Amino acid sequence: MLKKIYRAMVLAQASSAANRTAAYLSDNQLHDWGYARGSFAAAMVAQVKADFDAADKAEAASAAFQPVTFSPLPA
Repeated sequence: MLKKIYRAMVLAQASSAANRTAAYLSDNQLHDWGYARGSFAAAMVAQVKADFDAADKAEAASAAFQPVTFSPLPA
């Protein structure tokens, strides 16, 4: 639950930051980067979502195998 709230906050912040960044860039600068003014924020949010998905996959892969270690117990 907290993870979902955190992600929603991060995505909202990414969108806000992308909109503020786009406001300071000219259309030519955005075009040089391969974005249009209307799609810049959506592309940045999609990139953050992709980063979250990659982190989830890495976490799932590392959690799939947990070696079991035994400590010697005194007799």
